[in-house]
Amino acid sequence: MDNRVLFGVMCIIFNSIGVPCFMQGEIKKGILRIVLGIITFGIIEIINFVKGIILGVQVLKMTDEEYAEKKYTLSSGIPA
Repeated sequence: MDNRVLFGVMCIIFNSIGVPCFMQGEIKKGILRIVLGIITFGIIEIINFVKGIILGVQVLKMTDEEYAEKKYTLSSGIPA
């Protein structure tokens, strides 16, 4: 399984708790997602879950070349 597929699947399943952030080495953003999810009683997690599905599907539809060109990050997510 290549990184693109793994990243796309992790975005779809675990974006709400910040797992893709940890995969990219953005530890502070991952911890921030967890903490904000707790503070907002899950509202941020719901938003991140929806955004994760959208981002994951976009990544899975890309070719390997497109993925390598974009250097996909989670900077469009909340709060990342």
